[in-house]
Amino acid sequence: MSVSGRTGPGDESMASDMSRTTRRAPAGARRPPRLLARYLAAGLLLVLASVGGTVWLARTAEYRYDEQASGLVLQRNEQAIDALTAWAGQHPDWSDVGPELLRIEHETGRRIALVGGDGTVIADTAPGLPRPERSTRLLDPLAILADPITLEPRLHEAVTGPFLLDAAGREQLTRQAGAVAACLGDALQGTAVWASGRVVVAGDDEAPDCGRAALDAPLPQEQAALDDLLVRTNNCLLTRGAPALERIDLDLPRSDAPERFAVRSVPPADETVEECLLQARVDQAVGSTAPAVNLVLTDQRGDARGPLDASPGSIARFLAVVAGLLALLLCAAALIVVPTLRSARRLEAAADRFAAGERDGRTGLRAGDDLAHVGAAFDRMSVEIAGHEASRRRLLGDVAHELRSPLTNIRGWVEAADDGLGLDDAELRRLVLDEARRMERITGDLLLLSLAESGDLEFEFEECDASAIVRELAEAHRAGATTGGVELVVTAPEALPLETDPARLRQILDNLLGNALRHTPSGGRVAIEAEAADGGVRVAVVDTGEGIAAEHLPRVFDRLWRNDPARARAGKSTGLGLSIARGLARALGGEIDARSIVGEGSRFEVTLPSAPDRVDPGS
Repeated sequence: MSVSGRTGPGDESMASDMSRTTRRAPAGARRPPRLLARYLAAGLLLVLASVGGTVWLARTAEYRYDEQASGLVLQRNEQAIDALTAWAGQHPDWSDVGPELLRIEHETGRRIALVGGDGTVIADTAPGLPRPERSTRLLDPLAILADPITLEPRLHEAVTGPFLLDAAGREQLTRQAGAVAACLGDALQGTAVWASGRVVVAGDDEAPDCGRAALDAPLPQEQAALDDLLVRTNNCLLTRGAPALERIDLDLPRSDAPERFAVRSVPPADETVEECLLQARVDQAVGSTAPAVNLVLTDQRGDARGPLDASPGSIARFLAVVAGLLALLLCAAALIVVPTLRSARRLEAAADRFAAGERDGRTGLRAGDDLAHVGAAFDRMSVEIAGHEASRRRLLGDVAHELRSPLTNIRGWVEAADDGLGLDDAELRRLVLDEARRMERITGDLLLLSLAESGDLEFEFEECDASAIVRELAEAHRAGATTGGVELVVTAPEALPLETDPARLRQILDNLLGNALRHTPSGGRVAIEAEAADGGVRVAVVDTGEGIAAEHLPRVFDRLWRNDPARARAGKSTGLGLSIARGLARALGGEIDARSIVGEGSRFEVTLPSAPDRVDPGS
């Protein structure tokens, strides 16, 4: 049997990486590198020095910790409480407070935790820290506060209850306020935005209205809240025997823009009215304000005593130990890093030479050098890539040679016909057509190889009968065998179950069988033998052809390599078939082996697993 063969040019995909092989580093025991020994020695030295320094510090340190809160800490605590109260005034519960806690922690530098009355932690910016009792206080957003200037009782300015406007209301007021401010011009006294979202615009007493009356008119949501507040206040007044109020309005003076939410009563409030009005606002805001919780405010250590809360003498001793350890670390780094850098520079230089095209460059690292194994792997890679590039150059040369011959023939025949010599038109067309078909087969097979090596091969694995496939192929080739005077024999059991891609298996066997018949002389014999073997299926194609010399047998699966160039010139082979068959077999999880004796014939065996893993063709 010859060493050439091909597949049909209509195939859509091929086995990936037909000619690559995976080379492994030589097996064998590796001695521990000197780099590891130096690391261990340096690490041991640093551990001993660290332990010794720690013991010395523990015996000599004098700790000092000042628990008295500074004015800055108090200021930041008040900042955090104010921000949380403002958030609670616009949310009915604490379920979404986590992001707000993180923002406040970032601004104040304080650890913040919220704990419910039953001890359940609602949110904590540092869950792992302790929550000391002395750092815990009650946070009640509806607590009555004293105005810092007038000392009058009031709610926090952000607690607006049902007066909190939605986005549509805010947008409407903002649009109206913009028009009013533009109309007032120089008469504009000021603007403010309440926590409820209402925009307040104030102007000179003599200034025109400019739409301020419409702006100051309560929105439906605000009016409903005012009506509810009036009912609650009057209920309180009735229990105290005081006269009821006529109405409650938003406190919106024309020449002043108050900074926070305010209401006024009609008639004007006295002490009893103010008390009832304040209590009514508290009752009204309960449903829309987060409830009281326990607030924990600590530093970033949970107010725990730290090892660096020490006297100046202890800090000096600590710095001395740190300086000593750093000096030892620098010495260890010099012992470790310098030799490693030397090896790394050699690797870098070799990589630069490799990138510049010097494929036979080596690192020059010896077995005892640092990174010796990396250098050895780089050298092996260089050798392998150099081999691949040599194969690529050979392939390009073979392709050029394969296509040059038919093109030269076509050109010669056409030139001869132009000169009135040689063949008639019919014969010329037949010869040109034959050469065109030959080039089509070459380019088709090369295209399939290109698709395969780019990883575009797809398989359709399914249960099939290998024996049935073998018999079908034999029947398909029987007429050709009879015409050539070759006996075709099939030996296969009744059934050989196999999980594979039937189309690819047919392609492999069709290639091998076609080669065998093509290169077996008249009177010879070709046998197809199928059997179960080693948990899979083995199919052998055996012929009594001319055989392959022992020195040529290792190259039978190389692309565009032929033991019989005359057949290639005759247009019977592209030299790619066996490469394709081997790639398909490997992609299906199997392998192809070849054995041959000159003058006696050849045997090609395909072995496939009965249930293969999905194999990467390039492996």
